Amino acid sequence: MKIDRSKMGTDTLDGFGGDRIVRAAPAKPESYIPFQAEVVDIDVESSNTYLLSLRPMNEEDEHVAINYFPGQFLMVSVFGLGECPISIASSPTRDPLQICVREAGKITQGIMAARIGDVLGIRGPFGNGFPVGSMRGENVLIAGGGSGFATLRSLINYIADDREKFKEVTVVYGARTPQDLYFTTEYGSWQAAEIEVGITVDMIDATWKGNVGLVTSLLADLDPAPGASALCGPPMMIRVVAKDLLGRGFLEEDIHISLERHMKCGVGKCEHCTMGRYHVCTDGPIFSYDVVGDLI
Repeated sequence: MKIDRSKMGTDTLDGFGGDRIVRAAPAKPESYIPFQAEVVDIDVESSNTYLLSLRPMNEEDEHVAINYFPGQFLMVSVFGLGECPISIASSPTRDPLQICVREAGKITQGIMAARIGDVLGIRGPFGNGFPVGSMRGENVLIAGGGSGFATLRSLINYIADDREKFKEVTVVYGARTPQDLYFTTEYGSWQAAEIEVGITVDMIDATWKGNVGLVTSLLADLDPAPGASALCGPPMMIRVVAKDLLGRGFLEEDIHISLERHMKCGVGKCEHCTMGRYHVCTDGPIFSYDVVGDLI
């Protein structure tokens, strides 16, 4: 039997239109089976982070399009080493499918050792996505810290490609050093799409002329209007930014947080990513602050 993996793991993209949180479809038997994805391009984002472009393939080595939402993730495997969760960094409005991989252990080292033409295994997409449907017609604030910004790139490019559907859009992003900043060549295109972009770092060198300090210092400068928000980064950053946004009039249910936890299965069975009564892999990874604010 041939498996149509282009329809694996999520509801139809029509789901963008309404739900506050886009829920993943229940796991199907084929969700447990990795399929092949050829590495077609590699960009170096930092000394320990690569952006890989993938070409998912069916049993006949034909390209297969995958439906996914901004904010979802894949289980990516290196044959003989194992698999790990990696956020999708590309937008469903664009090709190719891309993942941003930071070196964190033997599996990510194996993924980053791949060269163009090599084949990885992927399962998914898994989890829910940012509620783009309810963000339309609203001001949007996107705040990222460190490697968490990779998840937000998918949402930023999705909004840029449908820009007229959103009001004011502001992106704030912080990293440890200028060398740790991701996607630096894309800031100009976001600004050209009338997205306000603020960048900050904690530690500077002689080449840095920009802002120094926490992400919240950018919020003080840019003063985003209340609306919807999307956050991803270290827990401390999320807590501080969420508190700042609440003070600016953002509602708890409109602050959407992408949580990172150690996931092993992606389908809510292994319990590795349990947080309170939630499985981050299936109930998340996108949660609203009113749901998980007391858990982070």
